[in-house]
Amino acid sequence: MTTYRIKVGYHNPSALTFMQLDEQLADHAFYSARADADSGGFRYFQEYEYQSDSADYCSVCSMAYHHACKVRKCPLVLVEIKEDHPG
Repeated sequence: MTTYRIKVGYHNPSALTFMQLDEQLADHAFYSARADADSGGFRYFQEYEYQSDSADYCSVCSMAYHHACKVRKCPLVLVEIKEDHPG
């Protein structure tokens, strides 16, 4: 199974923007990668993880961008494959 780390950012976002993004992506098997010990400070991006056996890199990029655009236009989406370190 491949794990993808997704960062979604917006220009001048509000707290409501990220709440809506959390809801939108949770409905599509993305889960928040933000630590529980988050300082609660303002942020310009949110991190998610997505696991799949069948989705390829391009489809994950497309899906993340598509759902982020439903919240607010012109998101910046960074997708990277998370490396598993054995042991």
